Amino acid sequence: MKKLLIMTLLMLVAPIANTALAISDARTHLNRFFGDVNSMQGSFTQQVYSKKSVVIDTAKGQLFLTRPGKFRWVYVSPEPQQIISDGRNVWIYDQDLDQVTVKPLTKAMESTPAAILMHKSVPDKYFKITEMDDKTSGWDWFYLKPKQKSSDFRALQLAMDKVGVLKQMVLYDHIGQKTVITFNARENVRISDSQFTFKPPVGVDVIGQPI
Repeated sequence: MKKLLIMTLLMLVAPIANTALAISDARTHLNRFFGDVNSMQGSFTQQVYSKKSVVIDTAKGQLFLTRPGKFRWVYVSPEPQQIISDGRNVWIYDQDLDQVTVKPLTKAMESTPAAILMHKSVPDKYFKITEMDDKTSGWDWFYLKPKQKSSDFRALQLAMDKVGVLKQMVLYDHIGQKTVITFNARENVRISDSQFTFKPPVGVDVIGQPI
């Protein structure tokens, strides 16, 4: 996917220069996304594909994100579920099961794809980042491979439009499935802190202990 004669070399100079410029612009957009974006709010769709590239699950919902460390990921369908980080803990509320799971943020999100969106720094420290050659989508694509082995996924891709807005995230797991998350979100919007607070409803089972 990533994609001898003097006269031949001269003919190739212009295309090579343009490609280098495009790659440079793409990386600038990636750095801008991680360095200058303080918040995101919008909707998302999520599709899970089998090893045979067949869609086996589809979901949609709303996303609220404030860097660093706070987000609210709300699945509206097919089953309602909320995942909330208040900056210290991650709460997972499964409404159908009447169950809440809570873990300290560092343990719940360490080396996971969600952690990439939460940090306000380019994740070169944790991932090997490669610019991809894609001429069909009109987006800039990046391939991220964890430098340390992750139990949840083996690699992921990020796609950004030509002004650096995040459009898509693709996750590849260890059993050959992939999850495609498509975003329709606004950047640097004001989000109330109440979006990132969570109190378990009365009567639900709570697994874990917040810090």
